[in-house]
Amino acid sequence: MESIAIQHLTFSYKGDQPILNDVSLELPLHTSIIFSGPVGSGKTTLLKLIAGLLPKYGGNCSGKVIIPHGQRIGMLFQDPAMQFTMDTPQHELEFTLENLQIPHEEINKQARDALAFVGLEKLSQQKLTTLSGGQLQRVALAITIAMKAEIILLDEPFSSIDEANRLFLLQKLTQLQNENGTTIIISEHDLHNYQNFSQLVVQFHDSKATLLSPQNSLTLLENANHQHSSKLITKIPPLTANIVMKLKDYAISRNQTSLIKPTSLNIIQNKVTLLTGASGAGKSTLLKSIAKLTPYQGEITYKDQNIQKIFPGKYYSKVGLIFQETNQQFLNVTVGEELMLSIKNGHNPFLTSKTAKELLAMVGLPDISQRIIYSLSGGQRKLIQNLVMLIMGQEILLMDEPFAGLDHKSLQKLLTLIEQSKQHFPQTLLIVSHQLDHLASVVDYHLSLTNQQLSYQGGPQNESQH
Repeated sequence: MESIAIQHLTFSYKGDQPILNDVSLELPLHTSIIFSGPVGSGKTTLLKLIAGLLPKYGGNCSGKVIIPHGQRIGMLFQDPAMQFTMDTPQHELEFTLENLQIPHEEINKQARDALAFVGLEKLSQQKLTTLSGGQLQRVALAITIAMKAEIILLDEPFSSIDEANRLFLLQKLTQLQNENGTTIIISEHDLHNYQNFSQLVVQFHDSKATLLSPQNSLTLLENANHQHSSKLITKIPPLTANIVMKLKDYAISRNQTSLIKPTSLNIIQNKVTLLTGASGAGKSTLLKSIAKLTPYQGEITYKDQNIQKIFPGKYYSKVGLIFQETNQQFLNVTVGEELMLSIKNGHNPFLTSKTAKELLAMVGLPDISQRIIYSLSGGQRKLIQNLVMLIMGQEILLMDEPFAGLDHKSLQKLLTLIEQSKQHFPQTLLIVSHQLDHLASVVDYHLSLTNQQLSYQGGPQNESQH
């Protein structure tokens, strides 16, 4: 059986410990394989080595990656926006197919068919900058389908999308594999609902990678199903709660389409509120509007003052935003420079008193101060991004998918840090997340965006029952 042969592969970034050390694997073609392992264990690195992006664009490598001749490879990055150059899904697909020298008369049909396959034909002319993280993942998948790639590599493709979209895309990938014999390799930290998709798992740990037997792979995937939970029991905020922010007759729309109908609600001071809803419902747009980065209707007040009347410098010292795309957050080249800038300008005394090495250890990372941020894995960048913004210590922190791409251990470390930080330095956190596992201990209130309506979920508090 044909396979991707990885022979005595060692890879490191300049002056660093090897991320992969003497790895040898045979990955069979025409099947589906999952790369599983903790943040920074080498999953993304091996995907990039198979794709030929490394060591071409950085790092030192010995050993071999042998791809059977003639196999076209398509790769989806963890931040899909990084791989787009045009303005709309249709134009992006046309541009890709033109570069592949597809005959002009076939381009339009191939682009249309690929968008229809991922259920995005209605959004073909919409600006990519207005699409949600989940919709961008679908566009990226449509591109690899239109390319007719024989090997598709996906790096944490479902980290920013809701469960329904996750299942939809998994079904589409399974269909692609069954009908075309496509080789699909997915780097993933959350293994639930994969048992029908893949029979093979490669486990990464301590710079090594091991192909598990089909039986051990199945056991791992079934265990992930048992451990997965999306239940969250919360109370509705009491009438006596301190309010830090009010939305009055608030509404948002995009391209003449209503996302949130006029609503009025309060954000409770120094509490953690989780915001959930389907991909594309408008959650990120809501956060960006509170951050004064996108227009809205109605009024938003911070401590009873209209946010449009607050001087930007003063407002942003009080309100911070963790972007969904990690690369939008960083100003410096290395991890150490980024952390030191936050320590210098931050207002959270619990964290500004720490060294960069201590801060990294708090989220379970080794001392990677000298590493270039953009060489890190998606999960590592996400941890640094959370650290940087927690150190800044704004009174309100808006967090857009702060847990995307994190394995269970890294997530627990980050949640512990948030809990510790809150005890020393109270903050109001508004968190958008599709990941509900293990959040029960941190979340105070749950705000749901469903059918263009915003509402608090859960039973009433004793104080608000009268």
